[in-house]
Order: sequence, then structure tokens, then C-alpha cells
Amino acid sequence: MVFMNIKQMLCILVLISFILTIPAASGSRAFTLSHFFRHDYGTVSSTLGDLTGDGIYDVILSTDTGELRAYTLDGATLWSKEYDAPAKSLSVLRRGLESYVLFYNDKNHVYLLDSKGNTKWRLPFPQTKPLNSVTASDIDGNGEKEIVVGFKDATFSVYTIDGNQWKREHEFLRFYVLRLYTAEYAQAEYQSWANYPLHIRVDLSWIFPDVISSGQRDPNIYLYDPTGKKMWNIQNVYPVEHIYSGDINNNGEMEVITASYKYLQAFGLEGRLWQNILDSYIYSFGVGDVTNDGNLEVAVGTVRGSVYLFNSRGNSLWDEPQNVGKDIRYVAVKDFTGDGEPEIFVAAGNWSSSRQEIDNGSFYIFSKEGELLSETRVNGPIKTISIADVNSNGFNDVIVCSNFVFVFKNNLISISAVNHYREGERLFSAGEFDASIDEFNKAKELYQRLKDSDAVERSERNIQTATEFKALNQEALEIFDNANIELNRGNYQRALELFTEARGLFDRVGNRDMVQTTDVLITETSVQIPPETPSLPISPIMILIPILLVITVALGGVGFILLRKRKRE
Repeated sequence: MVFMNIKQMLCILVLISFILTIPAASGSRAFTLSHFFRHDYGTVSSTLGDLTGDGIYDVILSTDTGELRAYTLDGATLWSKEYDAPAKSLSVLRRGLESYVLFYNDKNHVYLLDSKGNTKWRLPFPQTKPLNSVTASDIDGNGEKEIVVGFKDATFSVYTIDGNQWKREHEFLRFYVLRLYTAEYAQAEYQSWANYPLHIRVDLSWIFPDVISSGQRDPNIYLYDPTGKKMWNIQNVYPVEHIYSGDINNNGEMEVITASYKYLQAFGLEGRLWQNILDSYIYSFGVGDVTNDGNLEVAVGTVRGSVYLFNSRGNSLWDEPQNVGKDIRYVAVKDFTGDGEPEIFVAAGNWSSSRQEIDNGSFYIFSKEGELLSETRVNGPIKTISIADVNSNGFNDVIVCSNFVFVFKNNLISISAVNHYREGERLFSAGEFDASIDEFNKAKELYQRLKDSDAVERSERNIQTATEFKALNQEALEIFDNANIELNRGNYQRALELFTEARGLFDRVGNRDMVQTTDVLITETSVQIPPETPSLPISPIMILIPILLVITVALGGVGFILLRKRKRE
């Protein structure tokens, strides 16, 4: 046992040398400007899409001069087209291997272009029916999106991707096509709908009119089933600015969240679920499982710069809202740190009503606890924002468009990897080896995603070291337990030897708590061992005296005998 312990001590000295330097992050800033380019025109609308089929996003920009330009994200021009009015509601659709660009303009035309910018079709509409919006959604559940055109006279029409009119009904101005039912719910509840394809997910339309034909504003919220039957009508005071649909409380049914003026509201199949009134106007919110509990949370920003986080029941998760001190116009919930749990993204600045964009803009990342993880200055105006993995490396980056296109590289993965590595070292030093191994493993996984082989190797060596120390610590605990057994038996000398041996191992692996505990037991055990009775010291002189006496007596006896013998002679 003693030989093995000495051998293990030598192993420790070798292994400890592997924990050297902490792998440095690629940059101390959470986001760095990867590249940017100027396109010399103000941006009216923008969108991302893979037009070239290389698996990397391209950007399509509508300029204030009426041009539609497509670039790669490093600034190479793919194509440019001129129109008589700026494109609005830009989006990229995909059917099979082909991508299409969809938009409308104020000249009352809806366009669908192919990936090279060629017009696939153009739908003109009379000026008596001015356009208000265009969007795309798979309404009939066949796996292919339809194109929905909304008009300012409170009507809308639906077209196939080939430009053929598909449906004309529901006289309302602006709407969102949402999925409120699961297929299972539809089959259980709505089997009576004649000729309705129950094998698909049921689509419903939320209708939010801005202006009706009489000119009166009608911000009320309406719910219609797929047959056009009104299910309910909820009175609403202000127009809806932002909308989301999804199963936020994980109950198998879909809910809808809306933002209008200061009001954040959630609706279900039976009507309003909850309502929160915030400190000022809401333009944007984001939804995601921030707390990783299976339910969805809602992050909201206001024009006063406040950031709120609510759970699926509408309860605030923070004691106080966070504040960025700027007008918030964009909020999203995305995973930026690579740990599988999303963070809260907020873009804010000084709003320019004349240009309809943010001046002196910045974007921020908050954790689920409300901690500000990063603040990044754009150093330019913000018209539109996209969050996407632009280089297919598995990490979300940020693309900001105005008269510039800024591509910000996400460094939070690197920072997160370093933080896990440092936490692993801290826990290792504290003797918490299981937790240390867990942190080193997290760092290793992130470094693998970053393709940093040196950092991966260092993390692996530290995992091995922590595993070795864990084994030695376990051995020390076993020796410690045996020492207690001997102590209870009254074998104090053996107990002292074992406690001393265990303390040496605890000290080597850095288990300070057990070192202190063992020191106390060593002291208590030492007191129990009776002192040995000291023996009197024997002086060499004391030994010689009797010997000399014997020799003297012997010599005297011999001399006496010889003397008498002479006298007789």
C-alpha cells in the first residue's frame, strides 16, 4: 500500500503539470465586426436567404431609390434590379432546390423573382385596391407555401407560388396565418367540419384591421376557424405591432401573443389568457424556452429602454426590468452561447422617424437571470436585423442592414468556453472533482465546435487529471474511514498512522475541508496514546566499575595464591 501511494504521488506531480494555461478566447468582446460593406443607398427592407445554393446566407436589400440588390455577405454583388418603387415585405421562399424572392411595392405590384433576380411573375392590382402587405404561409398543409396579399380596403387574396389565385375570402385588411391546433386536437374536436382534411394541421387566421372602408380604426382582435366562422372577438384599443403563435405552456394547444401599445397579451382558443401593461410602447418581443423548463418565456422591450421577461402564465421572472437607456425596436430569443439555452437579444438606439431607422444603435445580450452579458455598438444606423448562422459553423451571428451591411461574428462561444475552463480550474483547486470534470467537459465540447484542437487537448488532459485526483481522493476517504474504525476499536496507534496517511493524500489533491477534519482527529487520537515509561540511562562508567572490580578481585586472588606458594617453597 505504501509503495502504491508513493507511486501515485509521483503520478500526481506529473499530471498536475498538465494544468497550465487557460485557453484564451478569440476576443474579449462578445461580437466583433467580421466584415462590412456599403451599398450607398438607404435600406427600406432586407432579408436573408441562400440564393446561390452554397449553404451560406446571402442578403437581399431594397433601397430607397427603388433598386433591389442581392449580395453575398462579404459584399460581392450577385445581381441588381431597378423598380419604380422600393420593395417592401421582402422574404425568401424555397421550393425544392430553387429559391424565390417575394415582395410588393407602392406601385401596387406583387413580384416573385427567381434566385438570379429574374421575374417569375408580377401581379398588378388596381390603384383602387392599394396593397398593404404580402406574406407566405402553408395554408393548406401540403408542404408548399401560398402567397397571401393584403389590401387597404380590408380584403386579402391567396395565390399559389405559380401566381394562380387560390382563395378570395375574409374581408379584413391585415392578418397573420397561424397554426393554433395540433392535428390530434383537430381530430378530437372538429370531426364535424365537412370535407376538412383532418390529417393536416389546422390553420387559423388572426385578423388585425388597420383601416376599414369607412375610415374608422378597428384594432379589435378576431379569431376565425378554417371555415371562416368567427370564434370570438376581443376588444382591443390599439393596433397590434407584433404577434407570435406557438404552444407556450406545453399543453398541446397553440396560443398567440400580441403587442399593442403598452399591452402584452396572450390568447388561446377560448379567448384572452393574460394581459400585462408595461411602462411604454412595445414594438417587438421574443419567445423561447429561456429557463429550459419546457415552457416558453416572453422577452419584451419598450421605447423607454426597459427589458422584461415573463413566463408562459404572464408572471414576471425578474424583480425589476433591465434598462438599456435607449429606444428598443427589436427583441429576439436565441442561443448565442452554444449551451443549448437561449439568451435575450435586444437592439436599441435613437429612433429617427424621418428615416424610420435607429441612429447610434447598439445590441445587447441578457441572460435568463437578467445579467447583461454583452453590449455591442454598431457604429452606424440600424434599419433591419437578422440573426443567423451566416458561415454554417453552428453559431448565431448578427447582421445589421442600413446603408451599410454589418456582419458581426459571435465570440460568446469562445468566451463561454473559457469561462467553463476557468470554472473547472476553480473547482479542481477546491477539490470538487466531479463538478470540475463536468466544467472541463463543457469547455471541451465548445472547443470542439470551435475546432480549437489545442484547447480540446488541454481540456482532455485536465479531465484526466481531475479523474486521477478524484480516485486518489476516494482512496484517501477509504483510508480515513478505516482510521475511524481503528479509532473506535481503541487501536489508537494504528488509527494515527492511517489518519496521517489520509491527510497526506487529502493535502495532495487539495481537499482542504478534509485536511482540517483529519488534523483535528490526528490531535484527538494522539492524546489517546499513553506515553511510554522512560528507562534510566546506563552510563559506560557504571558498566566498567563492576568489571574492574571483578578483574581486581581476580587478580588479587591470583597474586595471593602465588605469594603463598612461594612461601612454602
